[in-house]
Amino acid sequence: MRVSWGTRMHELLKPESDGELITLMFPIDDRDGGPPYKVSVADYEEVLHPWGFKATSIIDNELAVGHRKGCEKLGRWKRCL
Repeated sequence: MRVSWGTRMHELLKPESDGELITLMFPIDDRDGGPPYKVSVADYEEVLHPWGFKATSIIDNELAVGHRKGCEKLGRWKRCL
């Protein structure tokens, strides 16, 4: 379903727009099974790069709480046309 998600993100941003895509990446860890199923920055890049999205910033989510602390990243993506 990740490829379908990447396609949908492309469709939601207007063509020729300078809009940004903001992602909350969770869970970034070594868990087995799910849901939620583990993801990585590379997983996001794999589905967003074909649509021209490049990361402008990927940082740890300092506002994460509880069991999510250390398992979330915030990503900012810009489509390079």
